[in-house]
Amino acid sequence: MTTSKHLYPFGIIGNCSFMSYVGKDSNIVWQCWPHFDSSFIFGGLIDDKKGGEFSISPLEKYESTQEYLPNTNVLVTTITTRLGSYKITDFAPRFENFERVHKPIALYRKVELISGAPRIKISCRPIGEYGEIIATQNEGSNSINYNGLKEKVRLTTNASLTKVMNKSEFVLTETLYLALTWGQPLEAPLERTAEDFLSRTKEYWRNWVRRTSIPSIYQDEVIRSALILKLHQFEDTGAIIASGTTSLPEYPNSTRNWDYRYCWIRDSYFTLTALIRLGHFHEAEKYATWIQNIVGNENCSFQPVYKIDGSADLTEKELPLAGYQNNPPVRIGNDAFKQKQYDVFGQMILALEPLFTDSRVKKSGARPPINLVHQILEQIDNCFDLPDSGIWEYRGKFQRHACSYLFHWAGSLAAKKIAHQYGDKKLAVK
Repeated sequence: MTTSKHLYPFGIIGNCSFMSYVGKDSNIVWQCWPHFDSSFIFGGLIDDKKGGEFSISPLEKYESTQEYLPNTNVLVTTITTRLGSYKITDFAPRFENFERVHKPIALYRKVELISGAPRIKISCRPIGEYGEIIATQNEGSNSINYNGLKEKVRLTTNASLTKVMNKSEFVLTETLYLALTWGQPLEAPLERTAEDFLSRTKEYWRNWVRRTSIPSIYQDEVIRSALILKLHQFEDTGAIIASGTTSLPEYPNSTRNWDYRYCWIRDSYFTLTALIRLGHFHEAEKYATWIQNIVGNENCSFQPVYKIDGSADLTEKELPLAGYQNNPPVRIGNDAFKQKQYDVFGQMILALEPLFTDSRVKKSGARPPINLVHQILEQIDNCFDLPDSGIWEYRGKFQRHACSYLFHWAGSLAAKKIAHQYGDKKLAVK
């Protein structure tokens, strides 16, 4: 959603439950746990003081580079100082296990010495309730436990616990592993588990890419974009978030700092269209289930945006935080849920249409009930010529928008195509 050139000095990792944003200094600048729309536990991106910290920092001037391991969402940050260099491999575990996708709420960091004897400092300071709760720490036998948050957070590591707890500097002499977990702690061997999870996570993403249908030009760019789009799926419910962040300004001092960690019908349609064109239908199938749960609810309000669990109330609230690069306000929730944006009905049908018409999936039995299309098309009938807030979500301003008419037409045309394929005469004449 937000595309300002000022806003992207970081890499992104995740596993379709959460995303982490890693700065070029290796600090986790944004991470919401356990889900996309939860409070951050690291939020330095929007407040240096109240945002918490999880950093592995050099103690002198440095140069850094970031890159993804090819065809994965595994991020490598390389830091070079006068005393030596090292690299940090960050990943969120995701791999197939017992015929299911294993995606624990966990972040793994591997620190490897490249040359010399660099001096570093590790700081882990998780936060709760958007900076209002500072977790207390106590030392375990091979871990640090952080208490006071909604769930227990544990950092299991072979680094010196004393050095980490005191935020003291030390010389990097060996490979370090850090496993940060939410709720369920790591009870298995640290190094063996981290290496196994890393290997299996890389293989998962590379297999996903192998199943991607892409053109012969700009392949690397398409693959990277597809991998990032995949991370925007909240796989548990099928929702597709617009962005993993809140309150990044559209441009400096604009005050247009919105919370995008929710599922906009419009954004979901464009994301799913891109993934389907790349040969990935699973995301659309999960999204269809999410739509069914909304439309099938007797209290369905047909909003332009919902929470990732499908609930309707996104009441907006401003928080006493500094904002990205001191650009307030910081908001959670989004009052756009109160608006009428009638283009979303056409986009619902368009997002569902391949599940009914594409031979790769329609014969698999995974398509949603055709009555769902009837219900959405009725909404187009009811609002066809009514003014709305439009795609730019003007607050308190209603008029007739060409975009809404366009998607009324496109959604109706898709419904007609579905009707002809299934011989549904009632749907065809609506």
